[in-house]
Amino acid sequence: MNDSKTTMWVRGPIKALTMGVAAGGLVFALSGCETTGGGFESDSLGTLIGAGTGALLGSRIGGGSGRIVAGAAGAVVGGLIGREIARHLSQSGQQQMATANQRALDTGQTQVWEDPETGARGETAVSERSTRQQQVQVSVKRDRVDEIPPIDLIGATYVASTGSNVRGGPGTDYRSVGSLSSGQRVQVVGKVQGSDWYLISEGGAANGFVSSSLLRPVPAEQQAPVTPASSGGGDVMLVEASQTCNVNTTRVTQPNGEVVEDRIRICQGPDGYVIEEA
Repeated sequence: MNDSKTTMWVRGPIKALTMGVAAGGLVFALSGCETTGGGFESDSLGTLIGAGTGALLGSRIGGGSGRIVAGAAGAVVGGLIGREIARHLSQSGQQQMATANQRALDTGQTQVWEDPETGARGETAVSERSTRQQQVQVSVKRDRVDEIPPIDLIGATYVASTGSNVRGGPGTDYRSVGSLSSGQRVQVVGKVQGSDWYLISEGGAANGFVSSSLLRPVPAEQQAPVTPASSGGGDVMLVEASQTCNVNTTRVTQPNGEVVEDRIRICQGPDGYVIEEA
């Protein structure tokens, strides 16, 4: 088997701040989120509007900039940080805005929506898209994973289309460390770059690789909360990863003609979306 030089082990658990999120467009004021420079900073990020279920966790993504909030897979199907813009919408309007953010991410197309209670009209679009390579912290079961080459982050729930082996590395020449049954759901941390293999996670730690042909993504509306792959359950590993980020711009026009605009950067993370101030 290959002796990988692309990863680094770090002793101790990854610190995380977890917050519950209810379904629908609910508003949360977040504070004490961890900065990318290390440690926690007591500074509110503002209002986060999430249209989904699960948990949000403040975590550190190596190589990023500014304060971030990571969402476990299925927890954030749409998001927007902005204290001012949220105050111009009803709860139904906040739901519409959150859903529009998700659809804009999925389709790349501008979404036009309306607050059914206030009559405010909204427009959400992906105004920028970029990809960056950086090191990401992932909890890994070392007795099952032999190496982790660079990956493209996904952070979503997938389901096994058939019974399959779980391998210690991205290839059939690696030892079998477990198996999946048909219909079993797992968290896909990312796809190995240049290879048709997924790194999967169960119980809060990455525990092997599965051929991408044997897994299919679960629709966004069926995504369920999972134990994040960066929350513990194994040894911390710094993994080289490619992260795709989108800047979503939302403009809300009130019936009186007043216009409010806000921008949010939404990036792929090992556990779902990573939301940053743009």
